[in-house]
Amino acid sequence: MRKYYLLIAFLGMMACKKIVNVDLKNAPQQLVIEGIVNDVAPPTVTLSKSVTFSSDNSFPPVSGAAVTITDNAGNNFTLTESSQKGTYSINTIIGKSGRTYTMNVTVNGTTYTAVCQMPQLVNFDSLRADAITYGNKVLKVVVPVYTDPLGRGNCYQFIEKINSRVIQNVYAWNDNVNDGGTNTRRLIYSDQIDSLNIKTKDTVAVEMRCIDKSVFNYMYALADLNGSQTTPANPVSNINNGALGYFSAHTSRTKRIIMP
Repeated sequence: MRKYYLLIAFLGMMACKKIVNVDLKNAPQQLVIEGIVNDVAPPTVTLSKSVTFSSDNSFPPVSGAAVTITDNAGNNFTLTESSQKGTYSINTIIGKSGRTYTMNVTVNGTTYTAVCQMPQLVNFDSLRADAITYGNKVLKVVVPVYTDPLGRGNCYQFIEKINSRVIQNVYAWNDNVNDGGTNTRRLIYSDQIDSLNIKTKDTVAVEMRCIDKSVFNYMYALADLNGSQTTPANPVSNINNGALGYFSAHTSRTKRIIMP
């Protein structure tokens, strides 16, 4: 049976741990939504269509949609499409911790809805350089330093860039093991040791996101998907009506370090 790849547009920014093999023979195109609300920048919603590997690998943007974001404080915002087709935004709001946000996207008469609460901020204290020995190599890595609040339920995601190159890993974990402790976990996967290739004087930037449980479950499944021994399936989205993707209301803090 011929294999296809499910290529999701928003994974250009946050690609999965490995390329995801999914059997999509005769599968129709699906709407892909990436909705972001954070506490440092205006919200954006990106719409595209999934494609098969046999296509030209472009991600057709979806124009002409009606996109709104509301919160539990009674605010209602309409996002407008930018000059970049398929990208919808508004410059008049910034997200706030503790608020619950609802995204509604209407395309061709069908409305897709997702709800997400922005967690409380956990401070990103510092970004520390570290090294590990792997065979006969010494590899440079980084450690995001933060102290998890007491009480389980906190979830985190990290986006790593090396000299502005986005590392194609999804780093997502919760506090089930390290509740109330200071993080010492490195940003690295054992099966992608050589993909980082951090060198002395490289600039490494890490964005730390405090995410809700539904987004964590999606990202964790995305990162672990290709390691499954069963037939791969798309991670469960928090968006209804069969859309792919996710809607995340999260805090965002970024640290940078020049590697010694």
